[in-house]
Amino acid sequence: MKKWSIFFVLVFSLFANTLTASAHADLSSSTPAEDDVFETMPNKVHLTFTTAIDSTVFELNVRTQDGRSILNGDVEINSHKNELSVALIPDVSGQIQIIYSVISKDGHPIKGVINFTVNKAGVVEEIETPIKEEVMTIEKMSDEDKNMTLASEEKLAINDTEQMTSRVSTLSAIIKFFYITSLVLLSGLLIWTARGFRTRFVPSSQLFHLALLFLFTWSQARDFLTVFDHLTWGDLFLRTEVGQYWTAALVVTVMGLYIVGRNRIVDLSFVAILLLLKSLNSHAVASEFPFVTVGLNFMHLGLAAVWVGGLFILLTLWKQGEKDVFLPVFSRAALFSILALSVTGTIYALILAPSIDALWTTTWGYWLSAKILAVFGVFIVGGFIRRKIKINHDLTNKKFLYLDCGLALLILLIVGVLTQLSPS
Repeated sequence: MKKWSIFFVLVFSLFANTLTASAHADLSSSTPAEDDVFETMPNKVHLTFTTAIDSTVFELNVRTQDGRSILNGDVEINSHKNELSVALIPDVSGQIQIIYSVISKDGHPIKGVINFTVNKAGVVEEIETPIKEEVMTIEKMSDEDKNMTLASEEKLAINDTEQMTSRVSTLSAIIKFFYITSLVLLSGLLIWTARGFRTRFVPSSQLFHLALLFLFTWSQARDFLTVFDHLTWGDLFLRTEVGQYWTAALVVTVMGLYIVGRNRIVDLSFVAILLLLKSLNSHAVASEFPFVTVGLNFMHLGLAAVWVGGLFILLTLWKQGEKDVFLPVFSRAALFSILALSVTGTIYALILAPSIDALWTTTWGYWLSAKILAVFGVFIVGGFIRRKIKINHDLTNKKFLYLDCGLALLILLIVGVLTQLSPS
């Protein structure tokens, strides 16, 4: 039982390098901006995002305090796919809300609300007599109360949405962890099978991965449907880029139940397609150098698969007392994989991180520095483990392995904090 606990802890630690980077499409600027006040209604609304968004599915509405839409035409997206704009109906006053929902390039749903006000100059001039002034003042206060109530209700709605999104994101993160674990485990077992080390767990790992892929897709789709008011399941899976990747992954995984195990080329091609689909549906596609980051992500997943699959096989052979042949082969492969994982993960994080200065100027940087020290400790402990194997041709004393697991748990704790912080 301890061996399997160690296995899952170490698997999760592999992804610590990339969980802290963020490449979501945040709102960069808007015209009008939050709390702007105008004497006349602006001609257009412009929303600019930090990265490209999905150009096939997005929602943008501008409404008055009574919920009436004041759009004057269709919503347009620019050629760079990072700006939305729409014309507005003139001669409207009061509190106005801009409500938008978009999908970032890396496949995350984003929703926001912007409030601004249009105060017509002629409203005050209608007050002519003291009596009328008193009546109008009461009516005006009533309107302000309505506006304040609307703004308060909208803020409460936004807070409720943020709290719901936080709960959903926590659940989604847990599901995603198990999904990625199943992905690299299945890929690793097939890679080692192609290398000549067969295992009877391939069919069960296929079913395990398929079940978690369905669960992961369902959880992600549910997040999207809470953000978009008019998005259907069909549009999500067939029109959006992220939905198309989900659909392709499901189709390929189901096909794998019938084609895997025929020959090495088929098995390795199946693994390559699965890892490529995952790499294309990640933060990597939203960077300034998508070809580089997608390639690094693909390599990162492949190297993790070699390490995780090999560790799984080693644990099963250890239990059966047949680890002697596999141990030296896996030891060399694990060393190469961990070194290469560190290199690819570091380059990947540097590309996505805001700047190197963030290491010593932000709370995020302090925690990331602590994580780097913990990773360095993993390398030291790993060196002792490899030395023991080289001298004794076996790993009889597991104290270094337990220390390695302790460091991995520390890294997970730091990553848990880092995911709540912004790099900027």
